[in-house]
Amino acid sequence: MNIGIRIQELRKANHMTARTLAEKINISPSFISAIENDTTKLSLKTLTHICEALGVSLSDFFNPKLSPTDQKLITVIMSLPEQKKYELLQFLTGLEEK
Repeated sequence: MNIGIRIQELRKANHMTARTLAEKINISPSFISAIENDTTKLSLKTLTHICEALGVSLSDFFNPKLSPTDQKLITVIMSLPEQKKYELLQFLTGLEEK
């Protein structure tokens, strides 16, 4: 897995610029660019901050089965109240049946 590409995919799935991500975690936009272009290394601490800013757990970040869209859906769904989750499940179940 290319960490830089994964960060870029998740950042774009969150409709976030490199500058916005950099500001959220207090690093320079050029460092985000270097990470995404795989021209620098990053610490686990920085990766943890990036994941938090992108709404992704470290374990999900390294899960190759989750696309950026899947991860964004999970993040949004997890933030919903239980009643809204239930309503969404009913809606999605209805889509499957069609």
